[in-house]
Amino acid sequence: MNPEDHDDRRQLLVRVGRYAMLGGISALSLHLVGRVIRRGCVNLQSPCQTCGLFDRCALPKAEASKQELGEEGTS
Repeated sequence: MNPEDHDDRRQLLVRVGRYAMLGGISALSLHLVGRVIRRGCVNLQSPCQTCGLFDRCALPKAEASKQELGEEGTS
């Protein structure tokens, strides 16, 4: 065997390993993105609505949540 054969074989194994890792990372990424897309929004309530200070809160998110609740109640 020539020393060049060893280098060629080593390069082949390095490439195969590299592409296998790239394929594994790609498959994992696609799986995670798919989970996020399929799941959507889990909590339909605003976190503000579950807070004990919601009625007295003047923060913008709480105010927006209060307006949404008022609009739903009038519909």
